[in-house]
Amino acid sequence: MKRQGGDMRLIVAVLLMTLTAPAWAEWVKYGETDWVVVYYDPTTIGRNGELRQVWTILDLKKRRRRGGLSRRYLSSYDCQQNRKRILSRITYSDHMAGGKVVRKRETPGEWFNIRPHTFSATMHQIVCQ
Repeated sequence: MKRQGGDMRLIVAVLLMTLTAPAWAEWVKYGETDWVVVYYDPTTIGRNGELRQVWTILDLKKRRRRGGLSRRYLSSYDCQQNRKRILSRITYSDHMAGGKVVRKRETPGEWFNIRPHTFSATMHQIVCQ
């Protein structure tokens, strides 16, 4: 009986590793500056008419004053009107949305027009093509 319990723990551990591994593999880099690298997960792009939603990560190169090293955003893009709004923003203590949640805001923000030559403009092109 002890052997079966050990085998079951091993099976559960392997399953958990395979479930979490693809989450990291899905992030695709789409921009970088001296202070941040930005990624998006193409599997999270949702479509509703002219609106698109996508999860992105801003992976900071230096820890911010409140302790965060990365931020994960759920953003909505209006393909027809070239605008964006943030639906959710979560700040994490470690890189790539890892570690502890430092701050969380899940109240949708206001729509704003997307300026050219920004990360938002790049993502708008990706999700609205």
